[in-house]
Amino acid sequence: MKVQARIVYAALGVALSLGSQLAHAEASYGYQSSGTGAVNANARVRFQVNVPKLILLRVGADDTTVNTVAWDVRPNWVTAPGSLTSGATSSNTPWNGAAPTFTAAANPTNSNVLTAYAWTNGSGATLTQATSTAMAPTTGPTMTNITVTSTGALTHPGANLGTASPTSLAIGTAYTGTWTYGLDTTNVASWPAGTYTATVTYTASSL
Repeated sequence: MKVQARIVYAALGVALSLGSQLAHAEASYGYQSSGTGAVNANARVRFQVNVPKLILLRVGADDTTVNTVAWDVRPNWVTAPGSLTSGATSSNTPWNGAAPTFTAAANPTNSNVLTAYAWTNGSGATLTQATSTAMAPTTGPTMTNITVTSTGALTHPGANLGTASPTSLAIGTAYTGTWTYGLDTTNVASWPAGTYTATVTYTASSL
């Protein structure tokens, strides 16, 4: 009997618990003691939908690799040979004494054209850029020497890597853009020989 009583008490406790939960719901009644006329009872239900905020950004390869854009700067002078042999020493060449000129060509293994993608459902979203690792050594090109032209809906946030100009992102729009990086070699003759590196971080954010 004691076991049965415990079961009954437990069941009663559950029922009372459920009853207390239901008591939080809205309830009303309509009553007319005469039994005639219209009566009404209203109950409201509130609905809520929670949508998470999401923002997506991709620049370059669809993986965890940080893409590298590289250029090979090549010298030229009057009567220079058509191609220069790396490692050559004391190779004969005519030269009239004028300063050489330089051109930049994209490294064949590191494309200077990247595709970028962005999407968000957040309001007030923008795409920005910032130099996370400064150009080093500091005696050569600066970030403003790296220019960027854009095609497509996703505009690069700035005409060069030294000047940021945020790009606005609308809610629910899948953006795609092609960014072509170039190297301004106007002052390259004053850059000491060497390898210069820097890193830029792109950030998509919403309010």
